[in-house]
Formats: sequence, structure tokens, C-alpha cells
Amino acid sequence: MARSYSAGSLVALPRLNAISAARLLTELISAAKDEKKLLAPIAAARDALTPAYDTLTIEIGKRISGEGKETPVVRAADAVEDNAFGAFFDWLSSFARLPGERHDEAAQAQAVLDSLFADGLEFLKIRPADEWQEAETRLKLLADAAKGHEKAIVKLGGKPFLDELAVAHKEYGQALGITVVKPVVDSPAIREALSDAIDELRAYVLTVSAHVKKKDAATAEMAARLLAPLIHWRDTPVKTGSSSDAANPAPEPPTTKTSPAPDAP
Repeated sequence: MARSYSAGSLVALPRLNAISAARLLTELISAAKDEKKLLAPIAAARDALTPAYDTLTIEIGKRISGEGKETPVVRAADAVEDNAFGAFFDWLSSFARLPGERHDEAAQAQAVLDSLFADGLEFLKIRPADEWQEAETRLKLLADAAKGHEKAIVKLGGKPFLDELAVAHKEYGQALGITVVKPVVDSPAIREALSDAIDELRAYVLTVSAHVKKKDAATAEMAARLLAPLIHWRDTPVKTGSSSDAANPAPEPPTTKTSPAPDAP
């Protein structure tokens, strides 16, 4: 079987997720800034860390801000909720168009429209999580017994609309992870950025290690300074007393695997 001498096979890194990798990149870049002079190959490997860090933090920022969360499941649930509110709004609007002097229903429908839809259906066009909260607020107003909206709607024959709104809103909240707690899952873009960052980290470690000369103590000292964040790396500590302390020990410092030197001829 052929031997592998790639950075991935020669450099062992601690377990890293997107956040910890970004933190490690920051520390390594900062450590390198303190060196007054670097060999060209090391400088080039160091410079490659910055764009990897930038890309990774951009994708992490999208996750934090909620960008990119409109998965097919969210979009489908959003469409169902939009349809439910649209149908309900149209139904109320039809009643409201009736002459009020002959139909008490017109005033009842208009009262609900004024209370829930003063701005029409504009709230259905905003960011999904915010839209869900806007819808949640309107449904609470509907259910407010003091206002009597729900009772009036049922009297008008609108219970099917209320039922559809309840089902659509529940599924929308679940799809967004608002009403059901979901584990944080990295997007494909974050996974790709993390993979690229780890590749650059390995290349950097390998380059620095490759320039350590056995008979030149200064090179070993420089490598120790440059790689200090990795050498002393520890994951975020688990809270004291947690049962996972023993199950998740801190990772070992990075190592570079080397093959033994060939025998002299």
C-alpha cells in the first residue's frame, strides 16, 4: 500500500468546530505577527490563514444572524402559513365589503381586520423568524377573550380558517426551530469553509515544522512561538461537576508524523 505524505496524513489537529477553528486561526495569526522576520514559505502559509479565517467567520455570521435558514422545509411551511393568513384575510375582507346597514357581519369582520391587519399582509414578506413572531402576536389577539374576535369569527362560520391557521403556525414554528429546540447544524457553506480552514491550518503547521533545523535552536524556538496556540490548545472547558468531563478529555497538542531517516549508505 502506497504511503501518504499529504498535510492531512502528516499533521494531527485537535477536534475543531467552526467556532473553535476561527478562534484558533485568530490566535495563530496573532502569534505570527509578533515575529519580525519569517522565511518566505512560512510567511506564505501564514498569509493563507487570513482568507480562510475571513470566509469561515462570514459563514458563522450568517448562521448567527439567521441568514441562509430558509431551507426547503422552512420555505414549504412559510408558504402554508402565508396561504392560511391570505385566505383568512380575503374571507374577512369579503364580509367587510357587505353594506353595514343591512349586515352586522360587515362590522364584525372589519373590527377583526382593523385589529389584526392594519398594515394588510405586509408582515408575510419579512424574515421568516420575524414573520412567525408577527403571526404569533396576531393569533394571540384572536384568542383574547376580552376582544371577542374568535367568538365572532366562529359565529360567522370561520372556524375552518382558525383551524388552518393553528396547524400552519405550529408547523412553521417547528420548521424554524422556534417552538421545538433543534441542535445547531452547520450549513454546507460552513462545513466547506471549516474544511478549507483545517487544510490551511495543517499546511501551516507542516510548513513551520519542516523548517526546524536540529542544529539550529533558533528555528525550534521560533516554531514553538508560532505554534504556541496549538501546543497549548484546550477545548472550552466543561462546567465543573459535569459527567462529560471524563468522556470529553482535552485533545492532545498537534503533532507532525515523520518517517525515520534512511540508513546511511
